[in-house]
Amino acid sequence: MTHRERILRAIEFRGPDRCPVHHWTFPGAIWRHGQKLLDLAEAYPDDYRNEGVLSNIWEPLKEGEDVEDVIEATDGWGAVTRRLRGYTSAEVIKPAIPSWDVWPTLDFPKPPPDSHFEEFEANVRRLHPDEFVTGGGGGFFQLMMHLRGPENLMMDLAEDNDEVNELADCLVELNLYSIERYVKAGADRINFGDDWGSQDRLLIRPDVWRRFFKPRYARMFAPVREAGCHVWFHSDGYILDILEDFIEIGVTVLNPQHTIMGTKRVAEIVGGRICIRTDIDRQWVLPFGTPDDVVAAVKEAIEAFGTYDGGVILHGEVGPDVPFENIEALWSSFYEYGRYPLDWLGK
Repeated sequence: MTHRERILRAIEFRGPDRCPVHHWTFPGAIWRHGQKLLDLAEAYPDDYRNEGVLSNIWEPLKEGEDVEDVIEATDGWGAVTRRLRGYTSAEVIKPAIPSWDVWPTLDFPKPPPDSHFEEFEANVRRLHPDEFVTGGGGGFFQLMMHLRGPENLMMDLAEDNDEVNELADCLVELNLYSIERYVKAGADRINFGDDWGSQDRLLIRPDVWRRFFKPRYARMFAPVREAGCHVWFHSDGYILDILEDFIEIGVTVLNPQHTIMGTKRVAEIVGGRICIRTDIDRQWVLPFGTPDDVVAAVKEAIEAFGTYDGGVILHGEVGPDVPFENIEALWSSFYEYGRYPLDWLGK
């Protein structure tokens, strides 16, 4: 079974030979564990050519640098962000639109040229049918926070002012330009991601989310689903209130932080209806648990989401705080317990 066929069968509940595996390793983990981590990835390869590991092999730490160093940078929109050196996610400290006076003169980045999509299509033809190919859906809610700043954006949403609606609609149109071209070029999935939850609730009221964001997501998802392509959505935090909404508007693969909502509770809502890319608990189990704890968390996720002739893609984010023995337990258990039939269940 090719990687692509295995992933599609899992997403579509058509009986893969095993649960697909998708690694993601932050640069700081590679700096901490070095070559033995790369060797481990080679021993337990995932179904995405280990891109989530290999793409984060950045240049080695230089003398005097540390994974906890704070790095500031300016993004393509003009927002100033900062992040820890060992990670890839950043927070905005200076928004690109600090006041709406700036909005009329904001320079939107130009969409990718036609040559980008022609090269993408050529790459799809080269990989087909062995590899599962991803196109980008662009930024939305989190990009709006970078443009306006989190506090400003929350006030905008409360006021429902004209400017924030114009900004959202402009971003949707910008994203649709690329989405439609990635789909036409033969992508298997279009990747979207916005972190919608805090530790115990949505960042905004569910009714505001449904009024402002849901119909705009639906616009972006529609050409993907109409083409028979898959909508892949990542969202950290507590999003239990909108799981049904994601299914309703066409998400076919969801990567939620299911542990903080209760893995079994999430499965009660989505099990057998949508494929889950797992998020093995990276707050406590991966960095602070034992290898046995890691294995137990993997088995819980497979039992919750993967018992429907598919329905699960196994994944756990590996940061620099995760001990090597826990990474080994994570990746080896993906293989040991993710093969169908799941004979270990009930034992």
